[in-house]
Amino acid sequence: MQHPNKKLTDYRRLYKLYEEGAVFTAFDTETTTITPTTGRIIEIGAVKFTKNGPISTWTNLFYPDQILSPFIINLTHITQAMVDSADPLNMHLGNFLDFIKNTILVAHNAQFDLNFLNAECLNCGFPVTHNKVIDTLQLSRERFPEFSKYKLDFLADAFKINKGSSHRALDDAKTCMEIFKLCINPDRF
Repeated sequence: MQHPNKKLTDYRRLYKLYEEGAVFTAFDTETTTITPTTGRIIEIGAVKFTKNGPISTWTNLFYPDQILSPFIINLTHITQAMVDSADPLNMHLGNFLDFIKNTILVAHNAQFDLNFLNAECLNCGFPVTHNKVIDTLQLSRERFPEFSKYKLDFLADAFKINKGSSHRALDDAKTCMEIFKLCINPDRF
């Protein structure tokens, strides 16, 4: 699925938006597979922020009505018992869509997260998102050409960002927020 969100890529424009007080939401999803047609979101984490710092966070686990693979359990440390005791996504998706309303979304490999989010919106009877979006994977490749890798964990380690529990949605969203701020830093222009 090609997401309908307009991608913002000019870091100078992004810095101007940031300085003018735009509200951003860095978010991440954890999923059962890598394909939105067969997989489901099992966790969303998000941090809403401005140049003045974080405003609020949003995080939730979801029941996917699927068995988690050992790979996903090992990667995320989200167990079958954790998702089996969680609510289905449709019970909280409207709340999340309200949380991100009127914000610019920030995600690392944004196409992946937006494809899942918009597929889940359609599955649950919600309209797809139309927020503008910033992909920190794309932005970091442009801004830090000296690196050979651009995975979120690698960038966090390279910049000594406390990444918390990698592959947990809220911690990855917080890391993504920090990567975004480094990418638009005017000292690198």
